[in-house]
Amino acid sequence: TPSLSPPPLSLEPILCDVGEFLCGDQLTCVSESWLCDGEPDCPDGSDEVLDKCKVEVIVRCPLNHIQCIGTRKCIHFNKLCNGAKDCEDGFDEGVHCRELLSACHELHCRYGCIMTRNGTFCFCADGFEVGDDGRSCRDHDECAMYGTCSQTCMNTYGSYRCSCTDGYSLQPNRRSCIAKHETGENPAALLIGGSDNIIITALNGSRLQTLKQLDSNGTHGLDFNHKEESVCWVTSSESSGQLRCARMRKASGFTKEQEVKTVQNLHDVDQLAFDWLTGNFYFVDQASDRIFVCNQHGDTCVTVIDLDLLNPKAIALDPLMGMLFFTDYGYQAKLERCNMDGTNRTRLVDYKVERPTAVALDLVKKLVYWADAYLDYIEMVDYNGKNRHTIIQGYQVAHLHGLAVFEDYLYATRSEPSSGAVVDILRINRFNVTDPETLTSIGNAKTIRVYHKLSQPKVKGHACEIDPYGKPGGCSHICLLSGSYKSRSCRCHTGFSLGSDGLSCKKPRNDLFLFYGKGRPGIIRGLDINVKSSNEYMVPIEDLVNPRALDYHAETGNIYFADTTSFLIGRQKVDGSSRETILKDDLDNVEGISVDWIGNNLYWTNDGYRKTISVARLERASETRKTLLEGDMSHPRAIVVDPLNSWMYWTDWEEDEVNDSIGRIEKAWMDGSNRKIFVTSNMLWPNGLTLEHGTSTMYWCDAYYDHIERIYLNGTGRMVVYSGRELSHPFGIAQYQNSIFWTEYMNGSIFQLDLVSGEVSLLRSERPPLFGLRVYDAQSQLGDNACRVNYGGCGTLCLAIPGGRVHS
Repeated sequence: TPSLSPPPLSLEPILCDVGEFLCGDQLTCVSESWLCDGEPDCPDGSDEVLDKCKVEVIVRCPLNHIQCIGTRKCIHFNKLCNGAKDCEDGFDEGVHCRELLSACHELHCRYGCIMTRNGTFCFCADGFEVGDDGRSCRDHDECAMYGTCSQTCMNTYGSYRCSCTDGYSLQPNRRSCIAKHETGENPAALLIGGSDNIIITALNGSRLQTLKQLDSNGTHGLDFNHKEESVCWVTSSESSGQLRCARMRKASGFTKEQEVKTVQNLHDVDQLAFDWLTGNFYFVDQASDRIFVCNQHGDTCVTVIDLDLLNPKAIALDPLMGMLFFTDYGYQAKLERCNMDGTNRTRLVDYKVERPTAVALDLVKKLVYWADAYLDYIEMVDYNGKNRHTIIQGYQVAHLHGLAVFEDYLYATRSEPSSGAVVDILRINRFNVTDPETLTSIGNAKTIRVYHKLSQPKVKGHACEIDPYGKPGGCSHICLLSGSYKSRSCRCHTGFSLGSDGLSCKKPRNDLFLFYGKGRPGIIRGLDINVKSSNEYMVPIEDLVNPRALDYHAETGNIYFADTTSFLIGRQKVDGSSRETILKDDLDNVEGISVDWIGNNLYWTNDGYRKTISVARLERASETRKTLLEGDMSHPRAIVVDPLNSWMYWTDWEEDEVNDSIGRIEKAWMDGSNRKIFVTSNMLWPNGLTLEHGTSTMYWCDAYYDHIERIYLNGTGRMVVYSGRELSHPFGIAQYQNSIFWTEYMNGSIFQLDLVSGEVSLLRSERPPLFGLRVYDAQSQLGDNACRVNYGGCGTLCLAIPGGRVHS
């Protein structure tokens, strides 16, 4: 629940934050909103025994039972006024039993009347409940109550009947369902992924065996494929991650271990879930805050969820329903559900939840169980987020990391920070909760799965079955279930888009997408301009630190980036190939880069000890680099070249807030000559810079004034186009047709401004900081100048200047 502070070293009283309550132990602070809510949140329960609490303890008593005040004891109505003390304080007996007799007669109850110290009311036989008139009796639907039956429940008149689905048999208690054990089959077992091994044990914790000793830093997610008798896990080293699978014929070890090579880097993967119908693998990536899926061969990986996801944690699949469940504890902790293709996203729980660390599904009853490592509970809702129910709460279920459901039980891994690397494996009866049973204790472990065929129920046929041409569900690249095992959607490799038939994937004639850089961790990502589209146009460029400046070269399909604190300029193709560093010496603080797509040159600003603007050829950059301008700059930032007209433009920051008009935009010919100030008044921190060639217009944002401005390249028509509240520290800016896009450095947002309607929409929100932003538009890098043919006849550098002349 709450944070337990260490015992004070002195006798100073503990001070709780505003809105918190100090428990009776004088050590623990809990939220005031948790007082008198029927659940003890303080270790001593003092938040539930306050004078202002109407009743000391709220207990849900069964039908026809009443609570003995101040205790957790419930007694049947028949025991009220029967002459025997059934509550310790005699609450069930007393003078009211005689005095209220006449009041009972006046009620004309159909079945029976009970007398309590608070008054009289009617009750009905077990299995029935009082009607709306307060006197008559009607059938009570026992099936509506959680835990009446282990699986299927059928309400009958005055009673109910439990039954089990295929593969299970009803137990003598006529309520519980146990998996049938067929001859020749291994019994159900617990599969546990640890920091240095993979372990299997019987459901009661006995016969502990190590299946695999791991030499790297442990499993980052583990799951199994019962049909193939295989186990798969993710391991991670310093720079990369691997998905490995092995056969498990016997519960004694692995055979045929191999790597499944995935096109996506698994370095930051923390969770893994296997779709046993399609063979797809789902991953939670904690560094880039997204959930993605790869097909069973690993050659196609696509993002499923990445918006409004700030710290994704647990994941669980129900392929029969085509549904994916996941938890997130970013700014707002939540439990969510979506289809397995990412559509129909629905929030199931977003209140009284703080750190949901584990999630598991009851595939039969369609229930979601989750554990909260801060509030110390396991709770349950149905697939629609209704009928929320606390299974167990308290220190016994503190610090849970893994959760699995099988038969009547929940299995969990628990590690207390104080106990070091020891992890307890717990078993909890989820319908008749008593204290959890500790099955065994092992070394550090997180993931837990119940290895049994009923954990992965089969279907006769599904929408992603392989067609006669070897394509899953007829899809060119990858098939994802969606809302049912009978329904699917196709997705494509990065850089391809889905055809109108919904099946085929083709390379778009004109690549068009946004891409941007972010820090912590450093990464460059693509984002579709059309918000509704799920196409992915570029493989993320990872393992960066601060990719502040970006540009692209459509002809070669390269994204260029300056990783400022790594002091390098590099590039990578949109398809994720050909990653290389092209410049690394004498780069202090590169804040802006720009590709001259006609002359095939790269321009950059350097805001270090020397303030410079330099150029180099895209190929053989380190051999051809040249400084064009040096000095008379404060902090050169963004740069953009206009090879069609042979000019270049750059922004210069000024840190002096006293004189708020000395930031500026300068321009020069592309050989550095004819330098002049282009814009300077009412400007301090001009950040991004972008040109619209068709209308000869420049746009920029100012991070001091928090507005976006435009000016025509002939120096006229300067005006503020937007200064709304969304602007708090704009950094990168890009333009396409009637839209301006910008990144917010401090709050990690990307916005789109419609220049016609003035409407602003949020395209993406993630962990800051965000840096440069560009629209990758192959159609915009067209046209000619004197450097187009034969590199202008130049030996080293071809730098275009107005009038078609060349400076080399």
